[in-house]
Amino acid sequence: MSSIFRSAIDGGRLYAFPAVWAVVFVAGVGGREPLPAVDASSFLSFNIGDAQAASPTQSAFFALAAQPPSLTFVRHDVEPDEANPSGAREASGGHGRFAAPGNAVRRQVQFRPINPRTADELAGFFRDASYTLTDIRQGEAVPPIKVERVPDDLVTKEGPQRKLLFITAILPVVLEVNQRVLAEREQLLFLCNKMGLPAGITTIERLWLEALADRYDTPSDKLDELFRRVDIVPPSMAIAQGGVESGWGTSFAARNGNALFGQIQVAGRHNVAVPWQPGAGMPQPFSNVGEAADAYVANLNTHPAYVAFRVERAALRERGEALDGYRLIGTLLRYSELGQQYVGFIRQVMREDKLTDFDNAKLSSY
Repeated sequence: MSSIFRSAIDGGRLYAFPAVWAVVFVAGVGGREPLPAVDASSFLSFNIGDAQAASPTQSAFFALAAQPPSLTFVRHDVEPDEANPSGAREASGGHGRFAAPGNAVRRQVQFRPINPRTADELAGFFRDASYTLTDIRQGEAVPPIKVERVPDDLVTKEGPQRKLLFITAILPVVLEVNQRVLAEREQLLFLCNKMGLPAGITTIERLWLEALADRYDTPSDKLDELFRRVDIVPPSMAIAQGGVESGWGTSFAARNGNALFGQIQVAGRHNVAVPWQPGAGMPQPFSNVGEAADAYVANLNTHPAYVAFRVERAALRERGEALDGYRLIGTLLRYSELGQQYVGFIRQVMREDKLTDFDNAKLSSY
């Protein structure tokens, strides 16, 4: 009899361990407590570029590209499929304060920060990455190198070399800001299309929309105005203005506070871009160059002085035309007290340095 029991026990050992785990799994799936509340942003994701659209029953928040492609610009002349609202997201491509929520940023091009101490060290970084403006003009992608600060000795370089280093350094920084703004614009487009469906948008999506509207300083129910604000600044504009305002990275404010775009501290107002003058305030310092670019783009997208810029940019979008920096700079008459003279000078810089070549630049995804 004991031998019979021993055989049964020995045979049961083969199945005991899997059986226990099966019970634990079923109990865990079927009987767990509801998940605690978490930050809504952790659920929000973006489907960048060529990723396939989610099905009508699947939230497009979870339709992620396996590999993020290069930066592409949104086209709003494409009509979304009413039966598949997430298809609208395929028509698009992509700021600190305006950062995309949750893992959206992690799905985008990841940047390598560099902190060069000298201009020669900065040039060495570019050589190591095989990054030249000549290649970019010929259609090569911009490597994701993010310069954290302006080298102190940039002023020692001759004018042409100084400009070359400055432009090469700032271009990927501006493209990174634009990438994040476009990710938000894409998500906004998706939600606007989803609002037209019977199910509407979820509570999490509405919270995200309200937070976005708050950051862009406009009511969340004014979607047309929000669309006018959530958009990019052409790289040619940003580079030209940054170069002029900072003396191509040689001004005291640029070297000591990464202030590249002429923004000053004004009591009660955050990072207002007005020309420096006695009594107007001190230059606004930034922890790094990327933060300065963020504030510059945010300023153009929110400040009342730049309504004309946003209206003209939206009109170009509506007609399916490229966002032309040379044309759009003409709307920034209030950026400087010099008005039209300032605009003319920025345009001259754009022509001389052929900066509009970079308005179609894309980021490398490696």
